[in-house]
Amino acid sequence: MREPLQVATGAPSAVLDGALGLALAAGAPLRIEGPLQGANLQVAVATAQIAGVAEAARPLAEPGWHELVLPLPRAGLHLLELPAPFAVARALWTLSWPLALLGKPSELRLRGSNHDEGAPTFHDLRLCWSQLAVQFGLKLSLELTEAGFGEPGEMVAMLDPAPALLPLQAMHRGLLRQVSILAAVAGGRNEAALEAAEEVVKAMRRRGLVAEAERVPLPLSPSAQARSRWALTATAEFESSIVSVSEVGQWNRLGDAKSVGERVAQRLQQFLERRGALDASMAERLLLPSFLCAAGLGARAGTPPSCHYSTSEVTPGLLQLATLARMALPVRAIVDGAEGDSGVVIVAPAA
Repeated sequence: MREPLQVATGAPSAVLDGALGLALAAGAPLRIEGPLQGANLQVAVATAQIAGVAEAARPLAEPGWHELVLPLPRAGLHLLELPAPFAVARALWTLSWPLALLGKPSELRLRGSNHDEGAPTFHDLRLCWSQLAVQFGLKLSLELTEAGFGEPGEMVAMLDPAPALLPLQAMHRGLLRQVSILAAVAGGRNEAALEAAEEVVKAMRRRGLVAEAERVPLPLSPSAQARSRWALTATAEFESSIVSVSEVGQWNRLGDAKSVGERVAQRLQQFLERRGALDASMAERLLLPSFLCAAGLGARAGTPPSCHYSTSEVTPGLLQLATLARMALPVRAIVDGAEGDSGVVIVAPAA
């Protein structure tokens, strides 16, 4: 039996999620140090749930080391309760890839807050992550049936079979084609959202870039209609890549619009000033499908392909997850670059 993948307390979320995805897709045993709490525990339980062994993950809430062996996931409809902040996006990133390899359609109904501070918004996921997932051959559609701003909402992901993942090749971002800013509003007009979007437009113009702002509605539950909620997502589309940043506006914080717009503009400018086709977070999250592609999982004939991409920043999570992959699958995962600097990621078959 293979040595289990070990994930210690305090590991970056991308490492825990990547290990869960590897265990689910490749049958690799896991050894996780508890206690897991919040989104960490909920994503672990959700992973076990789609494998039909939800109770096996419950002990992870207790202190100590826990062994977890997951059978292959089941295709079909999965309703997952993920109330903790950031849990919805993390479950989507983690579970889409093992389900995609099953050769049958699946549907993920993710119940929980889907607009939180520090987490990607729905439009962040739809306009950036899902577009990069398409380059791996993953056919999916994302729908927001109910926006949740720190309260229950629902996002639905429809996954078509992708039995053989395509290799990602994104070494250079290429020329910048356009910058778009979406002010997504639920429960009212909320002019603050447009004010925040205009701050980003003005910041881009100072850099000599043309940016367009647009207001779009978000579906909100009847119980939350009394308060207007909004979020801002800025997306930069390049010839060979895409990046997005987002912030959630606070309905009860006066003068919040300008500061939200300034933060979005600053984060986007930081990426534009650095090298790399992908930002640091996306580079971490795309390691999992790169591993599965280079390992040849699914119905693929011939030698599995290699994945190559560059990142604006090498993070501890990127380095740790690359090490885990070499233990779980017959792949070589190389991260060329110093921590904190831009770098290159290569994932290739081991032999």
